[in-house]
Amino acid sequence: MAKYCLKNNLLCLITVFLFVLSCKKVKEKNDTSFTFIERGSYKINSANEQNFYFIDRSLMDGYYVVGNELTKWEEFDVEEGLLNGDYIIFHPNGEIYTHSNYIKGKLNGEEKVNYLSGKLMKLKTYKNDVLVGKVVEYYESGQVKSESKIKDGKSIESVSYDIIGNVESQMFIKDGYTFHQKILKGKVFSEQISSNYDNFEAMKFYNEDGSLKVFLRMLEDGDKSYLIELDENRNEIKRIDVKANPEQAMEYAKYFIGL
Repeated sequence: MAKYCLKNNLLCLITVFLFVLSCKKVKEKNDTSFTFIERGSYKINSANEQNFYFIDRSLMDGYYVVGNELTKWEEFDVEEGLLNGDYIIFHPNGEIYTHSNYIKGKLNGEEKVNYLSGKLMKLKTYKNDVLVGKVVEYYESGQVKSESKIKDGKSIESVSYDIIGNVESQMFIKDGYTFHQKILKGKVFSEQISSNYDNFEAMKFYNEDGSLKVFLRMLEDGDKSYLIELDENRNEIKRIDVKANPEQAMEYAKYFIGL
């Protein structure tokens, strides 16, 4: 019995020792002190558009590791209740899921999102809680999946790629309109057009040679819905009352197959 107890105690000590080592490895700080807390032991209260971290009604302060003897879920730096430094969330297998940085409760700098394998999935940059610069997504192979240019916290231009680097779609803003294009074999297959100032919404479909196949607009006017076919200059060719002539409207459904 004594040998059995000794063996189990030794295993527990080894497990705790390895857990502490893993905490130090992720933190990469000269001062390796931290406070270990269980999952669900802290609370977050919002005030003045900021999140304050509490334990037992007291503001948290220091470096915290959230988990148990076998698993870590989070690590974060807190100063007077506000995130201030590293904030790390882990996958169930122990790999880092997200790693971001805060200054006085606000996101600042790079935020990395990783696959379960630990490989980079998405890279963002923040300044005072606002998304800036660009957002890049990656396939697990490391190939770029998409790139987005950011302005005032919103995407104003983006491109997505297939696994071998061919452009699949793109988005951009021009002359007050937002364009979403689907690309097939290097050519525009379809184009969704949305006005940034009024209710204009339309779809363009193209032939393989790049010529316009059909230009369609949906229009809501009171309790009526219209499908309108336009020419290249946006002049109306045909107008269909969708409720009154559903069969006629359905003749255009073939263009939307595969979107």
